[in-house]
Amino acid sequence: MSRLPSLTGLRFAAAFAVFGLHVYSFVKLTDPFAQRAAKLLFDAGDLGVSFFFVLSGFVLAWSARPDRGPLRLWQGRVARIYPAYLVALALAVGSLYVTDRIPPIFWEPLGSAAVLLHGWYTQDFVYLGINPVGWSLSGEMFFYLCFPLLYAGLRRLGPAALYATGAALIALTWAMPWIATVAVAPEHERWFVYVFPVTRMTEFALGIVLARLVLAGAWRGPGLRVATVLFAANYLAVGLAPAVTRDTAAVIVGTALLIPAAARADLRGERSPWRHPIAVHLGEVSYAFFLVHLTIVVTATELFDLRGPWALWPALGIAAGMLLVSYVLAYALHRWVEVPCMRLVNRRVTLPARWRRRPSPVDAA
Repeated sequence: MSRLPSLTGLRFAAAFAVFGLHVYSFVKLTDPFAQRAAKLLFDAGDLGVSFFFVLSGFVLAWSARPDRGPLRLWQGRVARIYPAYLVALALAVGSLYVTDRIPPIFWEPLGSAAVLLHGWYTQDFVYLGINPVGWSLSGEMFFYLCFPLLYAGLRRLGPAALYATGAALIALTWAMPWIATVAVAPEHERWFVYVFPVTRMTEFALGIVLARLVLAGAWRGPGLRVATVLFAANYLAVGLAPAVTRDTAAVIVGTALLIPAAARADLRGERSPWRHPIAVHLGEVSYAFFLVHLTIVVTATELFDLRGPWALWPALGIAAGMLLVSYVLAYALHRWVEVPCMRLVNRRVTLPARWRRRPSPVDAA
């Protein structure tokens, strides 16, 4: 199966949007124009998580192999996510101690986060406890568990049924806030719409549908250049979306156009800025970057009293310093934890010849 380096490059763009949101939230600006510009560029940064969910489904469906059973898939996903996640969780705990921010209720959030079950708790002090960005990994692990069943059903659909399913998933994603108002207690609506793994699975399933369309040669969306412009316009216009859909569904259409467009650009050998070696390298460390960046932002803000407000250029310098430190730490986490663990689990195990399966390429997504 062909590699899709542009999708790797796009991963860092999504992670950087999340980073921008957190820096913008913690490092305040004095200039009103700079405030408006930062709000326009980064206030929707948390929608990078929605992009990750769709991309995750796309990549898993793209790399699915007949000779790779569910057990091997789950082993690979655990090796890809869990060791680096635990190290980042330990760093977050260390940050809480160093900055004297240990919450009154500590062990319950820590225990649920350690086993990636915190996204199933309705209390925000649990699902946002310790390392707040980690709640999305609780959803990802649930998606991986369900992937074999989802893929088995969706791979049987033809192009027309896949398009209909994709449209239904987008509509369902948009409808979740209204479903919450009917079916969920008001104090839990935010959790249901934004965090609950079952709710967020619509985005993951959409990624599978998009991959199947591209694999079947049936995708008829715009090319990469147009899709990028449409996604950027969608992202910048998030503030015009209804407030109840803003945090999850606001860029789902732009995402559904951009990911297949980037994949097709790679398959056709078309020009793609996301395939540049620097973009691909940053994409490779983007998972580790996502895990550690908020710990760096919060720790630096607390230790050095960086909340401001600041003029534009000092604020940019602070943001650049946080970005650099986050990258260095992420590179170390990727290089010495993430990669060795993936290699270890993907190393061929010696089995009797009749039990062996042909090895499949390592999934680096």
